[in-house]
Amino acid sequence: MSELRYDLLHDEYILIAPERLHRPLSLQRAAEPPEPALCPFCPGHEDLTPPEIYALRDSKGWHTRVVPNRYKAVQIETPFEAHREGVNERWGGFGAHEIVINTPRHDATLATMSEEEIFDWLYTVRERVADLSRDQRLVQIDCFKNHGLAAGASQPHPHSQILALPVMSKAQKAQFRHAHRYWREHGRSLYEDIIEQESRERTRTLIEGERFFSYCPYASSFAFESVILSRNCANITELNEEALRELAATVGQLFVRLHRELGPFAYNLLFILPPVNRNFENEEFFDELPRLHRFYLRITPRIYTLAGYELMSQSAINPVAPELAAGRLRSDDEPSR
Repeated sequence: MSELRYDLLHDEYILIAPERLHRPLSLQRAAEPPEPALCPFCPGHEDLTPPEIYALRDSKGWHTRVVPNRYKAVQIETPFEAHREGVNERWGGFGAHEIVINTPRHDATLATMSEEEIFDWLYTVRERVADLSRDQRLVQIDCFKNHGLAAGASQPHPHSQILALPVMSKAQKAQFRHAHRYWREHGRSLYEDIIEQESRERTRTLIEGERFFSYCPYASSFAFESVILSRNCANITELNEEALRELAATVGQLFVRLHRELGPFAYNLLFILPPVNRNFENEEFFDELPRLHRFYLRITPRIYTLAGYELMSQSAINPVAPELAAGRLRSDDEPSR
């Protein structure tokens, strides 16, 4: 039976509709982007990328590399200047758009990477977010990983992207204003209440750690959607090495389970980060961010086709109840990684 559920995390309503599970042609078949003649992200092809911004290396070679996006949406060299055209307004396309090459291994996935490889990737993301945050002109930093054609990936080699802008998106402003309202009304973070509720019910819990809590959200927008939520840090820049290692282990375990249930699948992995510098858009809640926000990863498998309702309403119909998904993803006898 279908249900309309309220998503406390994102302040929206989601339809959980198991009846839709068996509709014709709804399941997305996993497909990878076409293989390039020469992969620009593989070792030995460093000359095929723009000049390197950052890398983790040892005597055997590099573990991660960061380069400017060759097809960048914004440029750090562009002046951030406003131009009015009647009632319309535009700015120069200022910002940073970077590619993080997650690993030298072309065929690696988050289900096959070692914890050390995942740690190196997360460490690199943390360092780049910290560095970009020092530019007072930048406000919103978005980090994400697209995997598979259905999720928008254009290169098969494991990589992620960082896009830093001088303004906040409508969705981000709405999410933080919602979290701020909740904090003012209840005197505590909504993330703390979610962890307490999910820990008590345990029907959607996946992995419980000292610093991170993972679960399938009560009102998941996507089938098998999973969240890895920090218990006490507002930003990835606050995570020390020990915390990063726990996060790496959690990511690895979760993707082994997802791959076990779904096989090769397309997904988006989103780093939900707070605004990093104050501006007119976040003035009302910026000082309270350490209390009201918690950094988290959102994994959204793209295994079912989105259609008109989702685009029109900016909401979702999920054919797999999160309780069912969590039950399938919980396991006491995982294969070794």
